[in-house]
Amino acid sequence: MLDSAIFWIFAVVSVVAALGAVLNRSNIYAALCLIAVFMSIAGFYLLNNADFLAIAQIIIYAVGLTIIMLFAIMFTGDKPMAAKKASQAGKVAYGIIIAYVFALLLRGSLIGPGADLSTVNPALAAAFTVEGSTHMLGELLFSKYALPFELASILLLAAMIGAIVIAKKRFYESDEALLGDVRLPVDTESAPSEIAIEALRQKREAELAERQAALKSADSGKSGLS
Repeated sequence: MLDSAIFWIFAVVSVVAALGAVLNRSNIYAALCLIAVFMSIAGFYLLNNADFLAIAQIIIYAVGLTIIMLFAIMFTGDKPMAAKKASQAGKVAYGIIIAYVFALLLRGSLIGPGADLSTVNPALAAAFTVEGSTHMLGELLFSKYALPFELASILLLAAMIGAIVIAKKRFYESDEALLGDVRLPVDTESAPSEIAIEALRQKREAELAERQAALKSADSGKSGLS
């Protein structure tokens, strides 16, 4: 009973968030709705004892991919998408696709799983239920598939080193060689006038003269006391 209630909570959240990701015109809000969809899918994996898939779903999709999308949106600016009216043929095509996908989902929910679960090894199923998928995958990766796992890590290391070498910044001994003839533009309209600059210069000279006079009077007072 509790599992069914949690399933329907995840189902409602995922459907509502998916609609928000598709229908929302703000890119940031659409990306946040997408995070909710990915987290709901991770909840479905947890309900089916697929803890490794749930963790991978959160790390890769809900965190990694969506954060990259949010950074791209922040760098490019969150501009609302312009509303475009779809043609009559486009509306019909969208309706047919949505109806077909909904019919597939309804058929799967009514018929149930198509796999024959009677052929599964009972000992393997019991170990999967007790230990979880992460423990079993870890044993396979570090025992039977240890060599392909290490080769994949070497391949990723070589790709990372190659990316660093390609993106390496070249430094020059002189800043002039790096900058060349670059000149920063100056807005002459917003610059202060010559009269304001001269008045500021005179004010600072007067303040400096007052400080020097105060220092001289203090020195003369000290010498008179001595």
